[in-house]
Amino acid sequence: MILRQMKKDTSKPYSFSGMQKIVHKMRDKIGLPSTFTLDACRHGGMTELEEAALTDGQGRALSAHKSQQSYEGYAKRSMKRALAATRKRHAHLLANEARTDIQNGALNDVQNDPREPDAAEG
Repeated sequence: MILRQMKKDTSKPYSFSGMQKIVHKMRDKIGLPSTFTLDACRHGGMTELEEAALTDGQGRALSAHKSQQSYEGYAKRSMKRALAATRKRHAHLLANEARTDIQNGALNDVQNDPREPDAAEG
């Protein structure tokens, strides 16, 4: 979301058409081809998200797509992307299991519990 300043302390998001006009003026001023559009910029951003090997949920959150169906129009399905996302989910699962084990583990009653030998005494 890109905001524009309305008054000194007030701002609001650009409308799609307002931002599109800015992109067209910029494109013409610096001599880019007519294929450089606001939609092309969005697709380029989505490509960057895909190359970052994000899960669908992470990609949807960053791209502000509300539904999986709308996100799938941009997301490129490939085995490489699916494997990377699966590895990421598995790593999160392992990290969460480790945290749960620590959280659910028995606590020592005393800070210097004799059941755990001091490294100096070892």
